[in-house]
Amino acid sequence: MTGPRRFGAAFLFLLPCLNDPLPAADEREASLAPVVSDGQARRLGDSLADGPGAVLLAAAGVDRLPAPCGTPVIAALERPGAAAGPAFRQAYALLTTRPILPSERIVPTRDGHFVIHYSGSARPSGLMAVDRDGSGQPDLVDRLAEALLASRSFLVTRLGYPPPAPEGSRLDVFLSDLGRGLEGFTASDPAAAGAAPPPGSGPPASSASFIVLDAGLPADAVLAATLHQVAHASLAASAPRAASWWSEASASYLVVAATGDLRGHEAGLRARLQSPGRGLASEDLLLMQGALLWPMFLAERTGDPGIVRQIWQEIATAAGDPVAAGDAALGRWAGLSMAEAFREFAAWNLFTAERDDGQHYSFGRSLPESLLASLGTGLPLNLGPVEPVDPLGNVAFRLPGDGRGGALDLEIRAEGGGAAADLLVFFHSQGSRPVLVPVPLGAGGAGRVSIPWGDAREAWIILRNAAPPGEGAARFEVRGAHDPYAPFDLAALVARGLPSSISLEWTTASENGLVGWNIYRAETPAGPFARLNAVAVPAFGAGEAEAGYIFVDERVRPGKRYYYQIEGLTDLGLVARSHIVSGRTSAPR
Repeated sequence: MTGPRRFGAAFLFLLPCLNDPLPAADEREASLAPVVSDGQARRLGDSLADGPGAVLLAAAGVDRLPAPCGTPVIAALERPGAAAGPAFRQAYALLTTRPILPSERIVPTRDGHFVIHYSGSARPSGLMAVDRDGSGQPDLVDRLAEALLASRSFLVTRLGYPPPAPEGSRLDVFLSDLGRGLEGFTASDPAAAGAAPPPGSGPPASSASFIVLDAGLPADAVLAATLHQVAHASLAASAPRAASWWSEASASYLVVAATGDLRGHEAGLRARLQSPGRGLASEDLLLMQGALLWPMFLAERTGDPGIVRQIWQEIATAAGDPVAAGDAALGRWAGLSMAEAFREFAAWNLFTAERDDGQHYSFGRSLPESLLASLGTGLPLNLGPVEPVDPLGNVAFRLPGDGRGGALDLEIRAEGGGAAADLLVFFHSQGSRPVLVPVPLGAGGAGRVSIPWGDAREAWIILRNAAPPGEGAARFEVRGAHDPYAPFDLAALVARGLPSSISLEWTTASENGLVGWNIYRAETPAGPFARLNAVAVPAFGAGEAEAGYIFVDERVRPGKRYYYQIEGLTDLGLVARSHIVSGRTSAPR
């Protein structure tokens, strides 16, 4: 990797460059489910003397955070149903109390909106020990001050998000030793809000009171880490009780939208694209980070990044969850329902890395490869039961074409959740653009489609659970068989030469799901073939009953040979073409 990965200009808001050249992305594959439990009480108690970084790790049950933001862990401690007990109460109190720094020094930013707190104790290394410009304060403090100004300008002035602190007040930012992969967190100070709610009682209804950033941040991480936490503070000012996954996804999205750089999020994006069945509302920290694809999809799909802010405003005014708020905002903003958007999102996420077709994400080539399991080439196909798919999750499978004519008869059975299914079929004659084929599932969860298979290069089977978070998982089984007699079984096709025309005659032994015919003609066997009929010839065969058709081509030159092909149109809007025949006008007598 030689340089930053950039987004399309329509969604790129580059902040002032504060960073040195960035290193390669961390390739950790670890994941985290930050749900506190009674089993972590002992570990929490042992960590209390080691500072907020150790407490966050203990609450999460890991030795090193796979994602650098600790804000969702605090939210896990706050939410209803979280474990209680003295250790958890002490942990919560420590994380929501402003740090006490030895020999504390205080520096306000020049706009007066932030106050930076840092220790005046000597540091052995890092930016805290360096003062290259002779300003009298560490280089990290200088960088942080500029990053805070840039972050607020981007979020508030450019995008219209709420200020991270109420007007007339200043947001405190503390530099403290966190370490172990943790770059920072944002917390509400219960004392400043008036009362300290116990863990499990729900988050306080106040905006963020302070931010903590790691005093060991390298130069190339300062801007992104700062912007991420300022975004959390701004989002909390908009809707403090929003779901953690949506808050983390939005903050990550805002960082990428501002910098145009994916590299700090590659581990999360890889986890999301390789585990799509886990659902958008997963509490895995890496998956929360990788869920930035959802707000980024909404911004690109609607053509306006303001749609993300609209969803936050909807949450704030209607006290809704991100799904209900997204449904309302998308309906007003783009005429889309949440279900329709999620359907497209599931398909967009398949066009990444080498499968990028230039028609979906503007940065699709730079994304990690998404999971698309191959089913091999054998028919019949028996898939399932598929591993359960979480709400707002999906799985996809690739079925290569085998060159056989006839049709693929596909049956899908599902139960639970909001089960839904689609096919993306790639036909040789259609180039690189697939055809979307919905698979309607009836009341019993069963659906069936027949796909012309002779021209198919491959088909992608997309199974998704459109239920909102908190609903049940969806389970699927898929069966596929080759039907050599669908959509039609051509018994005969001839081109008969007449004195001034050519009569194309064909007979079918059976027709299944056929609604009409098109007739194509070329001057050479290799084409190009042009359609002759302006309106499709109606198909009237049914099942295994024979049917015969005649089409007379009068636009011919005497004695010239022409080549013909017929094309059957199915009730799904798909086509299947016949073999090629030729004919020419008969010689005059």
